[in-house]
Amino acid sequence: MAKSESSILKNMSVMTVSVGITQVIALILKSLMPRIFGPEKMGIFYFAESFATLFFAFLPLGLSTYINRHLPAKPDHIKDILWTVLVVQVVTALAIGLAMYGTLIWQGQDQETIIVTMIMGGYAALFTFQKDIFQKIYILLGDLFMISRLNIIVKIVFVSGSVLILYTAPSIAAIAVMHLASEAFGFVYLLRLARKADFVTVSLSTPYLRTMLKYSLPFYFASVLNGVYGQIDSIMLEQFATKLELGYFGAAYKIIGMGLFLVPVFQNAITPVLAQALSKDDDSFAIMVKDCLHNLMVCALPLAVGLIIFGDLIASLINGPEFDLSRRILTFLTPVLLMMYLNTFLGSCLYLASSGQRLSLIFIVGGVINVGLDMALIPWGIHHFGPGGAGIAVSFATFLCETYVFFAMLFMLC
Repeated sequence: MAKSESSILKNMSVMTVSVGITQVIALILKSLMPRIFGPEKMGIFYFAESFATLFFAFLPLGLSTYINRHLPAKPDHIKDILWTVLVVQVVTALAIGLAMYGTLIWQGQDQETIIVTMIMGGYAALFTFQKDIFQKIYILLGDLFMISRLNIIVKIVFVSGSVLILYTAPSIAAIAVMHLASEAFGFVYLLRLARKADFVTVSLSTPYLRTMLKYSLPFYFASVLNGVYGQIDSIMLEQFATKLELGYFGAAYKIIGMGLFLVPVFQNAITPVLAQALSKDDDSFAIMVKDCLHNLMVCALPLAVGLIIFGDLIASLINGPEFDLSRRILTFLTPVLLMMYLNTFLGSCLYLASSGQRLSLIFIVGGVINVGLDMALIPWGIHHFGPGGAGIAVSFATFLCETYVFFAMLFMLC
């Protein structure tokens, strides 16, 4: 246990510094975009981001679960599967992109929304693949320092290019292109490293493909539902309110997202150690889960309290006066922050230690509850709270659903 704790502390230190630096760098852009584009344009951008993320939640095919469970015990296995994974992901991404474009046309979205959403789709594809596959592999292989440095460089490239765009020819489409270009830079760098290390062997390994898919597909449904579940609120706001309302909600939700900076720290630092503990087939996994859950509560609770106390000031400094209505939304969203931390960690544990079917059922029920609450509460929120009221109503719905998911996953883990 001492060795595991030392490994976790080392990984968490590296990830905390890396994520902290990237968050500070990103803060520059997060404070400029709302002031330059205003609520309605930002509503278009938030819709494009959420819609692309929703569709490309289908991309990983559950393969990250296979990688998490098998690579820690057999690192050389990466040479057997990486090329196959790359080919399958490219084909899947193209199919998803076509489906997303067809859906946008069917919805009758305007040209600007379609263009921005398709560009953000390319970004979402690269981001999802790197987060769930490429970076996961290198972290499991022990290259956490390299991944941390790369994330900082990618963020610097992205923010520098975006700031130049904002001060020369402001355009949400151009900002979307910078998202895509910076993520492509990171992807090409990791692919180059993989080829140098002979991880990429150009041969489609059908036996391994069948094995991976057979093992991963039960978790694929759960991961898709988790991705869909996370984007329901934005999509429902766009459908049942306006992009202006989505702009107010998105501005508040972005601040909540900043408060979630410890999520990748815990996931990337703890998951490899949890996977190794699970493989020992003793009590070490359960003990580690309890300890990590306790530590997560200790870390996340001050963040939530800080947002409750200083939320208005933070929202004003980041979003500017045009987004004053988002401050109320942030107040109601703040309790969601703690629940999201707990649910993300419990979900990571269940992906390692359970079957995908029961986890999928949790997200199905959560999604149905969320959609039903959004449909009922969005008109009520607009009627009772006026402008920005839809976001307040969605905040209520989100908290109730996150609470349900927490207790359902806790019961399943116990």
